[in-house]
Amino acid sequence: MIEKIVKNVLELPGVEGACILDKKGVLLHNDLPDFFLEDFLDDLARRIKTLYEAVDENYMACDDYLLKFPEKYIRLRRSRNVFLLVVVDPSVNMVSLKMVTNIVLKHITPKVLSEMRKILQAAKEEAPVADSPAPAEAPAPVPPPAATAEAPAAKPSPSAPVRGERVPRPRPSRSFRGTRY
Repeated sequence: MIEKIVKNVLELPGVEGACILDKKGVLLHNDLPDFFLEDFLDDLARRIKTLYEAVDENYMACDDYLLKFPEKYIRLRRSRNVFLLVVVDPSVNMVSLKMVTNIVLKHITPKVLSEMRKILQAAKEEAPVADSPAPAEAPAPVPPPAATAEAPAAKPSPSAPVRGERVPRPRPSRSFRGTRY
């Protein structure tokens, strides 16, 4: 089901690719172009979470970011359940992009998220059977070191927010062109 919805994003002129990650950093759906290396994808979730945490703690919390690079833009969107990353050309219609990504984020409910995790888990269980000629590479995967690196950081002092926990947003105040009314 999610493939149909993500396909709407990919059909928008100027969109190069998209991927969906859950809040734990697990890659749930990947339609990124080939120039995104596997090493980049392994570290992607940590970098996205760090960006959101840093901005939420130091500035006004925001769920949408546009990262501008010389030839491509990366649109990051956050919902309660997932992170959505979309790679676009600078010429893309941003209003249309926001509209179709809103549809994607709206349709990823906890139920759909659990189904996506089950499909991913089933694919992982089938993958070792197909890759059985290479058991020597199995003891050194990249995810276990990342999991052990997060374990010590999960025990901060009681006064500090727990890593990965969402910081409460300040209540918005009404303003008209920068002045309160």
